[in-house]
Amino acid sequence: MRWLAGGVTLSLVGLLLFASLSLPPGSEAPDLEAIAGRYGVRNAVAAVVLGARLWDTLLEVLVFAMAMVGVRIALRPLGKAQEPPPVPESHLLSQAADLLIGPIAVFALYLAASGHLGPGGGFPAGAILGSGLLLLALAQGTERLARNIHERGLERLEYGVVALLISGGMGAALVGSPGSPWLITANLLIGLEVGIGAWVVLHRFVAHRGEL
Repeated sequence: MRWLAGGVTLSLVGLLLFASLSLPPGSEAPDLEAIAGRYGVRNAVAAVVLGARLWDTLLEVLVFAMAMVGVRIALRPLGKAQEPPPVPESHLLSQAADLLIGPIAVFALYLAASGHLGPGGGFPAGAILGSGLLLLALAQGTERLARNIHERGLERLEYGVVALLISGGMGAALVGSPGSPWLITANLLIGLEVGIGAWVVLHRFVAHRGEL
C-alpha cells in the first residue's frame, strides 16, 4: 500500500509540473458559452471543469484517492474494535433501506450521466451513492455490508477507476475537445470513485470505533 501511495504522490507532482509548464493561465476570462458549445454541451461548468480546466479535476480526484489510502494506512496500526456493539434492530430502518437504495442509486447515476446538461456531475453523484451505502450500513451493519458488496473487489475497482481517469484525461488533453462522450464518461468514473471512497472512509472508522 505504501508503494501505491508513493506512486500516486509522484503522479500528482508530475501532473502539477506538466500543467504549470504547458497550460499557463490566460490573460482574459474565457467565454463560457463558447467553451460549452465547443464541447457540444449545455452546462458550461461541466465543460470548464472537465475540459478547459481538466487538470484541476484530475488533481482533485488524485488528492481524494490519496486521502483514501491515507485513511487505510493511518488506521491499520490501531486495529479493530475488540467487541463492537450489536447493530440496533430496527424493522423500519431495514425496510426503508431496502426501499430507498434503488432510487438512490438511480438518482446518483442520473446526476453523473446528465452533468453535461445541467447541475450535477460526478462528485455530487458519488456523495449521494455514498449516502446510500451509509443507509445500508445503518440497517445491516458495516461488516455484513462489506461482505455483501465484496469490498476487496471494490478497492481494486477504485484503483482502476483512478487509472482510467488519468489515462483518459491525458488522452482528452492530447486530442482536444473530445465532446460530450468524454464528459459523461468522466462524470460516471468520478461518481464511482467518490462513492467507493466514501464507503472506504466509513468502513475504516467503524471498524476501529465500533458499529454505527
